[in-house]
Amino acid sequence: MKKLIVMAAVALFGTQVAKAQLSKGDVILGGNVNVKTTSAKVKDTDNKTTNTSFGVSPKVGYALNSNWVIGVFAETQFGNKKVSTATGDVKTKTLDITPGVFVRNYHMIGQSKFAFFAEANAGYGFGNTKVEGNKTESYTGFNVNVLPGITYFVTKHFMIEGAFGGLGYSYAQHKAEGTGVKTNVSDFDFNFTKQLNLGVNFIF
Repeated sequence: MKKLIVMAAVALFGTQVAKAQLSKGDVILGGNVNVKTTSAKVKDTDNKTTNTSFGVSPKVGYALNSNWVIGVFAETQFGNKKVSTATGDVKTKTLDITPGVFVRNYHMIGQSKFAFFAEANAGYGFGNTKVEGNKTESYTGFNVNVLPGITYFVTKHFMIEGAFGGLGYSYAQHKAEGTGVKTNVSDFDFNFTKQLNLGVNFIF
């Protein structure tokens, strides 16, 4: 009897594992949220700087089959900086929005619920900086990234993931509102081991 129960449990577990993967036509809805606050105060003075940022990055994908997913995303970042001194406060707000497209390739790890994935994405970004409500700078640019990650299928309809840094290139043109002066900035990143982004996905 015990052997029969064990065999039934193994069969059931194996069925659940087999189902815990993507299928053609699945829609993946997910993303991540980040909040960060830092402050610095000069000792024995009233000088204090506080930085707060909040970001939301939704993502929607469509499974072409059990391995390939294509989709769109939108990264948004809102920043607030307050510099307090004896003469008063100066508030600075920043806004960054980057919509884009991505493609992913998944590979299940044996019969487990884990899968490795590789993602390539590209986005077009724009934003601005305002000091005391007055726009002081605006920017436009683009970025392309390649990154690895790992996914765990908690259930057939829910999975959690971690993406590791990756390889990226970005280009942006900043324009000073007062003078019209434009500054071009390009950046190349190789940070596979320096950054980990966690996210959750729902499968429909």
